[in-house]
Amino acid sequence: MVMDDLVIQPMSTISSITLLNHFNVQDLAVLKEMHVHLGVTEGLKVLKESMESEMVLTNVFLNNLEY
Repeated sequence: MVMDDLVIQPMSTISSITLLNHFNVQDLAVLKEMHVHLGVTEGLKVLKESMESEMVLTNVFLNNLEY
């Protein structure tokens, strides 16, 4: 599991429950799974954001969604 600040944690039931408790998630329906393509362009954006922000994945993949 890769966190927004690029911290990597093992994907386990216990770590998932701990994470949900940490962010005080009460309703699991508000969670959303996303699959993203990580090509050269996205990789460069991740590298740039990692030097400027602690919300790397949000800034690269969520704030740049095209509707």
